[in-house]
Formats: sequence, C-alpha cells, structure tokens
Amino acid sequence: MSFAKILQLIGIILALNALYFGIAQDSMKTEVLLLFLGGMIFYVGRMFEKRR
Repeated sequence: MSFAKILQLIGIILALNALYFGIAQDSMKTEVLLLFLGGMIFYVGRMFEKRR
C-alpha cells in the first residue's frame, strides 16, 4: 500500500469520525474541524497519487 493510499484512508476515517461527532455527541465545532482536516488529508493523498 502506497503512502498516498494511506493518506487517503486516514482522510476518509477522519471524515467518518467527524460525522460521528456531529450526530452522537452534538459537537458542531469538532465536526467541522475534523471534516476539514479529513478533506485536506484526503486531497494531499490524491495529489501524491497523481504525481506518479
């Protein structure tokens, strides 16, 4: 598994955790922060993958 795929997987997991925080714990600030971080990490993984 390449580094880019690992970054994409981490980004997806962070986004899913963000949805959990929004639904179960009703923490909008944490949800938005984790969604942003997950999206950015996923995007960086996509950029690394396209370099090859």
